[in-house]
Amino acid sequence: MKLSLFKVQNFRSIWNSGWVSCQDVTAIAGVNEAGKSNLLKALWKLKPAFRIDNRIVHSDLPRDKFDEIMDSDELPVFITAKFRLEPNDLAQLRKHFPNIKPFDSCLISRTLSGKYIIEVPVNVPEAQKDKLYGLLIRLMPGFIYYSNYGNLDSNIYLPQMLAKFNKSGVNALSTTKRRTIKLLLMYIGITPEMLANDLPTLSKSQEDAAHLSSSDLRRLMDTQDKYKRIFADAGERLSYDFNRWWHQGKYKFEFTFDGDNLKIWVTDDKGNRAPLEERSVGMQWFLSFFLVFSLESEFFYTNTVLLLDESGMTLHSLAQRDLVHFFEKLSKKNQIIYSTHSSFMLPTEHLNRTKVVYKDDKGHSIVSNDLSVNSERSNEDSLFPIESAVGIDISRSILNGSNAVIVMSNADQNYLNIIRNYLVSTGKYQNFDEVVFVATGDNGIDGVAQILGKGRGLPNVLLSADAHGEDMRKYLYKHAYSNASQKVFCLDQFGKFQTIEDVFPYEIYAYGAGNYLAGLLGDDFEIDTARPLLEQIREYATNNNLRLPVDFREELSRRVKTYIQKNYKSVKLPRNTRKLWEDLITNISSER
Repeated sequence: MKLSLFKVQNFRSIWNSGWVSCQDVTAIAGVNEAGKSNLLKALWKLKPAFRIDNRIVHSDLPRDKFDEIMDSDELPVFITAKFRLEPNDLAQLRKHFPNIKPFDSCLISRTLSGKYIIEVPVNVPEAQKDKLYGLLIRLMPGFIYYSNYGNLDSNIYLPQMLAKFNKSGVNALSTTKRRTIKLLLMYIGITPEMLANDLPTLSKSQEDAAHLSSSDLRRLMDTQDKYKRIFADAGERLSYDFNRWWHQGKYKFEFTFDGDNLKIWVTDDKGNRAPLEERSVGMQWFLSFFLVFSLESEFFYTNTVLLLDESGMTLHSLAQRDLVHFFEKLSKKNQIIYSTHSSFMLPTEHLNRTKVVYKDDKGHSIVSNDLSVNSERSNEDSLFPIESAVGIDISRSILNGSNAVIVMSNADQNYLNIIRNYLVSTGKYQNFDEVVFVATGDNGIDGVAQILGKGRGLPNVLLSADAHGEDMRKYLYKHAYSNASQKVFCLDQFGKFQTIEDVFPYEIYAYGAGNYLAGLLGDDFEIDTARPLLEQIREYATNNNLRLPVDFREELSRRVKTYIQKNYKSVKLPRNTRKLWEDLITNISSER
């Protein structure tokens, strides 16, 4: 099953959160004490993934409803979740209940007494309800709540760890640090059996080795060689895996034995080698988090939702962005809901996944999917990290003095800046200086539009006219722009164009980006002026088994921008191109 909606009621500071929609990765944003942790803990208590004491305790009840709830004959619901049934779930239903009409979603609630309440959109014979509801509860994903992450030390005493290996599983270890160390050993490839067999040999000091028999000395040397190979392989793997997600410098990891101790060394891109504990706390945290969630989500978590409370707070702002990208990887196997009060944990390309938590005038926590909640209903501070995420705290001019137009990508932004700057340079369109193009990413338009439009009306949007742009247009018409469809422009309104690249004369690409295209595709690539440019590039790449870089559009736009900036006076635009550019900027910057 996949979680699609949930609602918390009668739980701590939350009387009624309202429905919260969930995606593969969902961010819960708000200030401290807004109720973010309470929201996650209520969801966790719906069905903890591990067998722990998950009883509802007195501290879970709202203080101002405590007497009312305790005096009631039946304790009320505190969490309700809507789940979408996946193909495997539907197969289980068909197998066990062939006579019940198929359904693809269900509501599962839990009361403060621990009782489950199930609702399905079809009629179920009374005799089969208990069995069906029991199956749905088993199919429901478990929830794992994290608020503490055990940072690794650079020196690990292995005999102590060996003593812990034979106790309860990874998630029942007495401390989070021990769990992280155990996962590190698993990543390296060291098993409890290996440690039990090899530690006595590896613990031999250099002085002891001088008194060993030739057979014992050979065994010591063979064992040391085995671990050198294991450590070398693990160090290379960790260096590669870690640097894929951590972009704040390149690091090389090494593992060594020193008697009974496993030591972790880290070398930076300047060649400085130091124990792990001498690196930044943020770097240590990310390494520990990376190991725990990479391995546990791979081997231990099946059918789970990860609830991460205020993760990454020790990280630098750019490293927090790395962490969010890491969430994307983890979400391929497990849904993630995380809370934060940092704007850097809310990338604008996925702002539609963000929910804001605030307290009403009675101190009750409320969750909103609407990022334009006004100050009468919310604490304005709760919106600050979201506003910051789209640069509003840095670029207030976009709201106060400029005419913002939303576009889908950085490439669109670059090309439109070229057009605007060229027209302004002619001296005829000085008012175009006020036009600012805001690139949001495909999934950020809705949320950014609400933020930019707060108090002044939604900004205009320019979309491509390909299938992707058409899907976005339909989405905006149904959501943020349902009452402002006139503010959504598509390129095909201005001619037979698919993407913004097509409004430029193709000779400009030959002069300004010919070398780049030749290096990207090959010398035999020729532009057909009768067809959309991107369509040609992608088709050529497919036919020749070429893999295009993710940012090739942005790089192409930068080349064209540099060329035109250097050659403003000598670039001769056809009359129809200049007229097209004038019409395009005039229309998309007009008030509607």
